[in-house]
Amino acid sequence: MATIQTARTVYHVTMHEGKWVVRRADAPDGEFDSFETKDEAIERARTKAQRKPPSQVIVHRADGSVENEFPVS
Repeated sequence: MATIQTARTVYHVTMHEGKWVVRRADAPDGEFDSFETKDEAIERARTKAQRKPPSQVIVHRADGSVENEFPVS
């Protein structure tokens, strides 16, 4: 029997124009939430991910490299 795979919703926490933003990977350009601190952005990404399981949050450093990632089920 085939297993049905549900696609994950992926949220990225990145630096954009001097602010920390949360973007859904498949969102249109310009659609994001912005925050003064990285911690606020991570908290929002986790909240959004918990509302839409299965999800994944990918946290980037200011230079764009990946700092951390974690699944939310």
